Amino acid sequence: MRRQGKIILPCVVVVAVLMGMAPSGLAQSRSKQSAEKHYNKGMTAYSLGHFRAAIEEFEKAYEIKPEPIFLYNIAQSHRQNGNPQQAVFFYRRYLDADPNAKNRPAVEKRISEMEAQLNARKDKDAAKASPIEPSPAPPVVASQPVATAAAPAPVAVTPPPVDVQEPVPPPSPEPRSGRGLRIAGIVVGSVGVAALAGGIFFYLHASSLHDQAYPPLDRGGYDAGKDDSSKTFRILGWVSLGVGAAALGTGVVLFSASYGSKNSEKTLALTPLLAPGASGASLSGRF
Repeated sequence: MRRQGKIILPCVVVVAVLMGMAPSGLAQSRSKQSAEKHYNKGMTAYSLGHFRAAIEEFEKAYEIKPEPIFLYNIAQSHRQNGNPQQAVFFYRRYLDADPNAKNRPAVEKRISEMEAQLNARKDKDAAKASPIEPSPAPPVVASQPVATAAAPAPVAVTPPPVDVQEPVPPPSPEPRSGRGLRIAGIVVGSVGVAALAGGIFFYLHASSLHDQAYPPLDRGGYDAGKDDSSKTFRILGWVSLGVGAAALGTGVVLFSASYGSKNSEKTLALTPLLAPGASGASLSGRF
């Protein structure tokens, strides 16, 4: 019975992961359509030179779907609308939301240029104000010599006593009875690590496609095909992560069971945990 439980465990975890993602997929699809609607309206208003309307549409799109590209579009619209201070604010929020943005050097350069313009404007406004008469300098008073205190005598520091530990005896040789379980645990765990790596690769590729689906204003419009492909790779990534986690957990159970074969009281179990919208596993044991 124990062997059957270990074989079914990865399948249970994968099903739980897929069930957890099903409700969220419908909500994401609806929010995507609404955000895309405001995004397209903002692009049209920006192209017509209605920058105030473009700002409002991009802000609505960001409230529905907080993508960093909407912050960049808001900053661009503020800059075109003659609001350099607001433009700098949203440029910085864009870089905070996407630290690895491809256009980061260009955005930082634009921030520096607009801050220089703001500082020049402040200096010009300050020069127009009436000058303030400087206050007279205080009279110079000769300072009295201050006696320096003698340097303290050096304090002898006693080194702390050395903690001498008893030698640790070498570990006893491992029994050969659990060798097969250890090999099986290493193989299954290696498969889990490979699946986890594949899940991470799929998820990163999905993020890249998602960024390409919402390009900046100066690089084209929304690409629905890349957005759908990003969702597919994201699902593959979560499935691979679920399979990898299950395989890695099974490998740990097999590897640990090889060391507990000598003593029947040593047990280790991996129990799946299922909840609405979430899934996981609990590792428990007695030694």
